[in-house]
Amino acid sequence: MREARLAFACLAALSLLVACGPTAPIDGAGGSGGLGAGGAGATGGGATAGSGGTSLAPPGPIGTDLGALSVEAVAVWKENAKGAYTIIHDDACDYTLDSLFNVADPELTQRGLRAAFGAIVERCQERNSWAKLELVRQHGHEIINHSWDHKDLVMEAATAPLSVEIDQANQVLDANLKDQHTSFFIFPYDSFDDAAVQHVGSLGYLGARAGKKGVNMPDFPDGLRVMFDVWGGEDSIYNGQGDILKIYVDLAISEGGWSVREFHGIADLSYNPMTVDDYRLHLDYVRSKVASAELWVDTPSAVLRYRFARQYCGLPSASGYLLAFAPPSADCMRYDTPLSVIFTTTEDPRNVAAMQGDRVLPTVKLGPKRFLVDVNPAGGPIAVGGAN
Repeated sequence: MREARLAFACLAALSLLVACGPTAPIDGAGGSGGLGAGGAGATGGGATAGSGGTSLAPPGPIGTDLGALSVEAVAVWKENAKGAYTIIHDDACDYTLDSLFNVADPELTQRGLRAAFGAIVERCQERNSWAKLELVRQHGHEIINHSWDHKDLVMEAATAPLSVEIDQANQVLDANLKDQHTSFFIFPYDSFDDAAVQHVGSLGYLGARAGKKGVNMPDFPDGLRVMFDVWGGEDSIYNGQGDILKIYVDLAISEGGWSVREFHGIADLSYNPMTVDDYRLHLDYVRSKVASAELWVDTPSAVLRYRFARQYCGLPSASGYLLAFAPPSADCMRYDTPLSVIFTTTEDPRNVAAMQGDRVLPTVKLGPKRFLVDVNPAGGPIAVGGAN
């Protein structure tokens, strides 16, 4: 399994550090395909240049000589998955949706899957749900802005000023959640117009669920116009075509795109709730696609960061045993996240080890003389070597 290969690579790199590398403390590496708990969904950001003790000076050689290195590509999706998938649960904190805390979070976390929870912020304030939201964040999920009190921002515009429904909601989320920098918005009732979308963008948000229904193609142009599909009967564009949940996941894989699924509650009184059994079956299916390296599952901000970092950070170059990105542009730094770099070698070790400053990087062997490493473009040169 992919996780086993990642674990082997990290262990190999650690043993190499003892033998021939620096002895500075090593930060833990993340999991693959959106697996594993951690705080990534809390702020959506990657490490910045020089952060966490990462030095920009080239690390020394590690492992065995790989011969000539050649950079093939930055993978379209993290860990070279064929497609990406995001689950968003709307209406977090509402009075009828405690199932998001009691069912969705535990079921997702048990399977190592990250999702997003769209907070109706006034309800979070009324019910003092901040500790519950913090726990969700600690499990790697993302809390996103679903407005102040869930008014239709188009049909009820006269009583739903954007300064309250978007700005105030944003401010209260950021003030009440530790180190929260809210970066994604979902419109109540999926009702939006150009002015509302532009207002979200003016706040510096990375994205919004404000597109048509369907799959986002790999190079979709606008993070503020993310396409999606809704669970439940005629709300889904795949209604009547079979299992709409599997169809949407499978299309992400076959089309190489990003599917964004809108859910509400589970076995509760919310809008179009799922049964617990259907939810578990869906998560098991999604998890199987992650395990087979076909699907990357993560939060909306994480996927947006990757997609646009891939565009703005460019390709690294190879020289000797080193891989290195050019100094990052402002656009690259805005999205600031590790990228999965695919490279080839003339030697063919069992696996490779990689170091960036004093950090051990996750690596995967994709095939003979072909490898993948997750790299922070702003973190300085990367040393790679054979790890037999």
